[in-house]
Amino acid sequence: MAKYSQPMLKEGSLEDKVIWVTGGGTGLGKSMVKYFVELGAKVAISGRREEKLIETAEEISKSNVLPVVCDVRESNQVDEALKNIVNHFGSFNGLVNNAAGNFISPTERLSHRAW
Repeated sequence: MAKYSQPMLKEGSLEDKVIWVTGGGTGLGKSMVKYFVELGAKVAISGRREEKLIETAEEISKSNVLPVVCDVRESNQVDEALKNIVNHFGSFNGLVNNAAGNFISPTERLSHRAW
């Protein structure tokens, strides 16, 4: 680690915590998932591409990463995903809303699906 940097979280600080990372199959989301697992978390990752989620889960940790197909623009899918996460891990402690889209609009004009 660089001379002037410090980790954001202490080792073991997420032990037995269950974190859901939307958009967790690639990019920044995937990097966060790796870090959370290193800190002891169990992580659910969601996205729309099942094959990418499975690939990421197998790469990081088959036992501590749960792939969940979910389009966060669909509230019924979000509800179902949360039920699946709690049923699988037994609890739920935190959410990282990392799923992204490209919506150029003032916030007050965003639709429910775009938000």
